[in-house]
Amino acid sequence: MGAKEFAAACREERDTLLSSFADVSGGTAVAAHLATANLTESQRKQVFAAIDAVLTDTFYTLLLALDGAAALGGKQHSFVLTDGNGDTIANGDGRLEAAAWDAFHSDS
Repeated sequence: MGAKEFAAACREERDTLLSSFADVSGGTAVAAHLATANLTESQRKQVFAAIDAVLTDTFYTLLLALDGAAALGGKQHSFVLTDGNGDTIANGDGRLEAAAWDAFHSDS
């Protein structure tokens, strides 16, 4: 798995989380909280827009931090991240940063 595949898998996980939060029968704590909040449809849309942005920012920042392009816990380092086959996903060379941008911010 390379940087592009890893970033795409993170995007897929973000999308899955967002969907599970919207599903009142999904069993997530977020869905349960939202179900008991008695939000109007307009409020619900606003809350989910905020959750969408939070998930995007969080995943994107973590991916950048792994590649050394952002701080993690106030410390900025690059990390070497490999898959089970020893293939490099991140090593501070910017590949994961670029892949994260494509996965989370491109229009494609």
